Amino acid sequence: MNSNEVELISNDSEKEAPTLVKNKVIKNLTEAHSWLGVIISAVLFLVFWAGSVTLFYEEIKQWAAVPHYPVNVNAPDMPLQQIVEQKLAEYDFDAKEHLSVFMPTEHYPYYRMNIDLVREKGKEDQHGEVVNLIINPKTGETISDNNPFKMADFIYSLHYDLNLPGGTYIVGVITLFFFFALISGVFIHAKKMFKNFFQYRTNKRKRDKLLDMHNVVGVMSLPFTLMFAISGLIFNLAIIYQISFAVFLYKGDQSALLKDAGYDFFTEKTVDIKQDMTKAFDLIVQSRNDENQTLNRATFYNYGDQNAAIELRGSDNDNFAQRNEVFYRVSDGSVISKMDIEQYNTLRKGLDVIATLHFGNFAGIDLRILYFILGIAVCAMIIVGNILWLDKRVLQQNVSKRSIGFVRSLTVGLCSGFVVATAVALLAERILPLSLIGRGAWVIYAYVAVLSLVAISAFWVINNKRFIARLLQVTVALVLLTIVADWWLFGTSLLTLWQDGFRGVIGVEIGLLLFAVVSLWIAQLLLKQPINEKNRQVTAAQPMLMNV
Repeated sequence: MNSNEVELISNDSEKEAPTLVKNKVIKNLTEAHSWLGVIISAVLFLVFWAGSVTLFYEEIKQWAAVPHYPVNVNAPDMPLQQIVEQKLAEYDFDAKEHLSVFMPTEHYPYYRMNIDLVREKGKEDQHGEVVNLIINPKTGETISDNNPFKMADFIYSLHYDLNLPGGTYIVGVITLFFFFALISGVFIHAKKMFKNFFQYRTNKRKRDKLLDMHNVVGVMSLPFTLMFAISGLIFNLAIIYQISFAVFLYKGDQSALLKDAGYDFFTEKTVDIKQDMTKAFDLIVQSRNDENQTLNRATFYNYGDQNAAIELRGSDNDNFAQRNEVFYRVSDGSVISKMDIEQYNTLRKGLDVIATLHFGNFAGIDLRILYFILGIAVCAMIIVGNILWLDKRVLQQNVSKRSIGFVRSLTVGLCSGFVVATAVALLAERILPLSLIGRGAWVIYAYVAVLSLVAISAFWVINNKRFIARLLQVTVALVLLTIVADWWLFGTSLLTLWQDGFRGVIGVEIGLLLFAVVSLWIAQLLLKQPINEKNRQVTAAQPMLMNV
């Protein structure tokens, strides 16, 4: 071999080396992407499913409560001061604590009042009991002192903390892994991301079609998912960098940290001299009449004391993601602190922008519908990703079939269980009697019971496609039963609510009906697919070796 040939071989090797390294990196990223996706899939599905439902949080709350307690929109409002004084007289209010009053909204036309009660003797250092009142603004009547409508709040809780102690951190970690999965997915498909953007191989094998579906949804929803991943990290893991800043930059002074972050607190104590609170309620009326903002909440400190203060918190109607927060001293109406478009904290402003983008409440319902469609598409992408991982592992000889069956059953049981359980919770929210003690808790119990039943049943099912189809049919039946129950219980009063402007009630029904139609269509598609003959050979001793 002469020197020229040696040089040519050397040059070829030098050219191949970067390619080999690049291929190895892509292979490692693909493995990490796949494994992370499988590990976080169930929780991530729940977060996106619950988040998609929560986009219509206000409409669901209206659908649950307003038909039971309609409000005469043409009647004058009872003075808020009269309502507050009346309710405080009914309870052993601890004036040294704060009192919060949430204003009626177009979706939820009631006052909500949180009253801190006097602590029991010997428990002064503990957080006392709080009474949560729902009040008719026209009559001052207390609708409930223990919110019986928990469906919307429960689903929202599932979205951000799984309704578990420490769940916020679990969701934060899952979101971190999800963020890595997104970035790794971009690197894996970067070369063909735009070239094959519209590729969907309908005439090829199942794996090609699923892979195309996974990739197309992933690319189209990328801005949406990146925004959610980043905002979710900020919300759910904020405590970590908050503690770090407090320890290293503020030498343990968390109060100074919060003050610099734009969070103001009223810490002055009572002086035990009575103070008329009329000025505070005048400030509330003035704020509610301001067309440039929407007052959301009034919080009283040291109520009825000369050292009383009131915080008015609202949203700016003219500026994007801008909140207004003002602390007033009640005795003379002077401003203690203020945050608005002219005086704002950069950190708080940034967080408000992120929160507004996250919840999609900066535009009309059309944007939230788009968010919902994208959220459901991501749920489908998660399931397809798991199927791709399972199909790949089935071809590997050194992989336990039992472990593959376990992942299959877990994916099918939990993901489909979340959907069915939500339908059951909606039905329970509608038909459970208001007189039932702990009504809100029973809605949650129904959700957990159905989820557990479906998840366990999935481990004993031979054909998963048929199982999912039947569950979708059950979901459709539950949804239709909920709509029928609406009209059976409330009849034409639902039309009156629509005319009075409470359109969320029928709006939820329309949404449920559309969801039922789509679910029924998917169920029929699954039932039409042929049963794999291998399923017939699965025995009871191998309940987890199932075919997706």
